[in-house]
Amino acid sequence: MRPEQAVSWYRRMSAVYAFGTWTLLGSLIFFGRKKSNPLGDELKQKDELTEPPKGFYVETIVTYKEDFVPITDRILNYWKSWTGGRGPES
Repeated sequence: MRPEQAVSWYRRMSAVYAFGTWTLLGSLIFFGRKKSNPLGDELKQKDELTEPPKGFYVETIVTYKEDFVPITDRILNYWKSWTGGRGPES
């Protein structure tokens, strides 16, 4: 890499890092003040329900596969195959 390219790359990455840092700090300050300064007690709404709404029905169906391998294990086995570690144990 030529020195001119290295300098321009360094400046670009510094700008990206600075933008990310200021964005993170700004959002932390914004949400911190938002939580600590409520708009007033008279504007607060009651979030919890005393009884469930009528006609509301939820059904959850969970399907289990017989030979299911979690994606984290798949990634780990793939990584081990490249790094020379022990692969999947069959």
